[in-house]
Parts: sequence; structure tokens; C-alpha cells
Amino acid sequence: MSDLKSKLDFIKSKESFLEKIKRIIPGYDGYVNRDNSRELDTQLRNQLALKLEQNRSKIRETVSNYSKNGRLFQASDMEKIEKKNDTAIAKFRSAARGYSGAFDVVKIKDEKLEQIYNFDVSLLGSVEEISAMFDNLLSLSGANQETKDAEDKVSNALSALINKFDEREAALRAL
Repeated sequence: MSDLKSKLDFIKSKESFLEKIKRIIPGYDGYVNRDNSRELDTQLRNQLALKLEQNRSKIRETVSNYSKNGRLFQASDMEKIEKKNDTAIAKFRSAARGYSGAFDVVKIKDEKLEQIYNFDVSLLGSVEEISAMFDNLLSLSGANQETKDAEDKVSNALSALINKFDEREAALRAL
């Protein structure tokens, strides 16, 4: 229980006296920890979505560079890339929280919530790589250099990110 546990401990340390008393109630402590885990994971996914949203301005600037350099025909490729970027953003924003209610037959255990959180943490590197790829694409388009390979790399990386995130959804459905 690595990063998630330390964050949950930090949240616990900041609780009021009344909240600490409530944790004495049998079952309440686990319930609150699971709820906090889901909230931390939601915040992480929102952070990932925000990083991907920053690519929108890079896409617009790249298309603008194409236009300035008389290469507007390449804008259609950027539209496809923009749609993939938007799909990834939507998936991060609307993903299931690993929720199981108090009376649900299937319960999601703390270990599974931690696995989901760690899975989402692992996506951070991919999102940062994609952002760097967009930076490179923007730079190439600004210098009026060939961008086809850079576009393919960004497109493939976005597809891989979406497919990887779909694995998360499949794992939650398998519970």
C-alpha cells in the first residue's frame, strides 16, 4: 500500500475530532477509507484529463502553422488526432469510481481500489509522453518541417492510451 495509503493517512490526520470519533464505529473506518480512495482516484483522473486538455491549444496552433505554411491539407489528420484526444479526455472524466454501495452484493475491496488507483497513476507517464509528442509536432509544424511521422506517433500513443484505459473498465466490470 504505497502512495494511496500515505495519502489516505494524510487525509485521516487532517480530520476533525468528531470524524476521528466516528471511525470507532465498526465498519465506518473502512467505508470512509474506500470513499476517500475513490475520491483520490477521481482527482487523479481529472488531473490526467486536464493534461490532455492542454493539448487542444497545441492542436489549434499546429493547424494554424499548417495554414500559414500552405499545408492546410494536413489539417484533416489533426482533426482525427483531436478526436482521439477528446475521447481520452471523456474516458478519464466519465470513468467508474470503483463504487460499491453499502448493500451491493459484490463489494470492491480496498486492495482492488488500490490496484485501480495504481493503474491510473501508471497512465500519468503516458499522458506526459503524449504531451511531449504534441510539443514536438507543434515545433515541427512551426518550422515547416515534415510532420507525418510525429502525427502517426501521437495518434498511435493516443490509441494505446485509450486501449489501456479500456482495460481498467474491463477489470471493474469483471468484479
